[in-house]
Amino acid sequence: MWDRTGGRYDQATLRDLVETERGRANRAARVALRHENMLGTAIEIMRPFHLRMAELHRATEKRHRAAVELHTGYADAVKSWAEGPERAGLPPAFMAAVAESSGIRSLAVTLFNKGEGGVAVAVSDPVTAKVNDLEYVFGEGPSQGTPFETGVCGERELMSRWPRFGPAARELGVRAVVSARLGLLESPMGTLIAYRPEPEPDAEIARSTKVVADVLTDTALHPGTRLDVEDGLPVHPLFGDSDLRVAVHQATGMVMTTHHCTATDALALIRAYAYSLDESVIEVARMIVNRTTSLN
Repeated sequence: MWDRTGGRYDQATLRDLVETERGRANRAARVALRHENMLGTAIEIMRPFHLRMAELHRATEKRHRAAVELHTGYADAVKSWAEGPERAGLPPAFMAAVAESSGIRSLAVTLFNKGEGGVAVAVSDPVTAKVNDLEYVFGEGPSQGTPFETGVCGERELMSRWPRFGPAARELGVRAVVSARLGLLESPMGTLIAYRPEPEPDAEIARSTKVVADVLTDTALHPGTRLDVEDGLPVHPLFGDSDLRVAVHQATGMVMTTHHCTATDALALIRAYAYSLDESVIEVARMIVNRTTSLN
């Protein structure tokens, strides 16, 4: 399991995950091949069925092989860090390895509860962390709520859809975003966002983002994933790097008490204070919980 203070992952568990995904990919490939072979001998009325089954299982195979590639990339990164000189610095983040393997530089995962904002975030790099925190500061952006319908939001729409987040994100080099749902269609669990420097992301970026989201849904967020007995989180490296926003909920309650306001108003005060200090909402929340500030 994760040592959440040291950021280390049990490599045996990770190897098991990779082998499980590889086995699923191989099984899907065998079924697809069987249907492909039957296309040549099947009667005419059955050919569409075999073609459809072959396509479905090839798509399943592709998704599981993508999972193997992403998790193997992370395992290799951890191994290189562990074998480095005195393990310099922090261990590699899972999302950083995902960004490297997928070729999508800036990725952010935001998980949420139904009816709430983001409650956990994992990002690929410091710049992505700053951009994602802008969403929390302004209370608007692609990670706030369910994914927008198109999945791709170019520069013009970015500015009009989110008039505060858009210009602030552009100052950090983000001119467009690509969104993909995490979880099933009937029960979304969050969003995967790719923050992009180009004004109009191409279709390949959108497809790659969707593949990564499907991989995370099938592995980290799958109902069958084993839960950590200590914190109840799925045993997956994604959660070793997630920034759980428990402090924000605690701080919101404290501000409600001291300022006699609603939860919405309390969170707005925290966001405004963070923005005025050019500080993250998480850090300001910790200051409130530690009683080093009261927003007065």
